[in-house]
Amino acid sequence: MRYTLVLFLLLFASFSFAQKEEMIYDFPTQMPRFPGGGPAMDAFIQENTKYPESAKADKEQGKVYVSFVVEQDGKITDIQIKKGVSKSLDAEAARVVGLMPNWEPGKNRGKAVRTRYTLPIVFTL
Repeated sequence: MRYTLVLFLLLFASFSFAQKEEMIYDFPTQMPRFPGGGPAMDAFIQENTKYPESAKADKEQGKVYVSFVVEQDGKITDIQIKKGVSKSLDAEAARVVGLMPNWEPGKNRGKAVRTRYTLPIVFTL
């Protein structure tokens, strides 16, 4: 009986630890950062965005809000459109975010953590 209780506690402790590692923070003590900061990110977006021809023809413009997770190693995952403009502009915004280099990860109490980040990408003609 004693060994069963110890085994149960060990399994519970390891399960709890695994769940904490998977947590995604919205507001860690230090937010993730694009390498080089905001101006470098703006330049990256401008250099890599290709305005879709169909969006030009339809005179579509606006702000696409892209949400993604910056992993503990800085990789970008789980790209989602939170508020879009049109299929073509939404797809282009997601494509550009997917091209981004690894970020400096967010930190909570000095430890790198998974962090959700939402980025507005503006399309103007």
